[in-house]
Amino acid sequence: MPRAERAQLNVRSSFARRRAQELAKRTGMTATEIVEDALRGYVAPATPTRVGRLVRRGPVLVMPASGRKVSLREANAALDAVRERDV
Repeated sequence: MPRAERAQLNVRSSFARRRAQELAKRTGMTATEIVEDALRGYVAPATPTRVGRLVRRGPVLVMPASGRKVSLREANAALDAVRERDV
């Protein structure tokens, strides 16, 4: 007898598991139906389009730097100085 193919999704998030169970009790659906319905309704966020002078840096749009560039060392030093000042 051929083995039935069974799909399985393991949810490791305690919040997601608990929320799916709560919704299943409220709606009378199974947790699997809740997850399937949520995934059917999910629409991935659109990628940002270029606007004016903004340029893409990884997944976000930023204003390009103008003038002198700041090194990582200078930026970290400035942040440390602000963090250590007396308030």
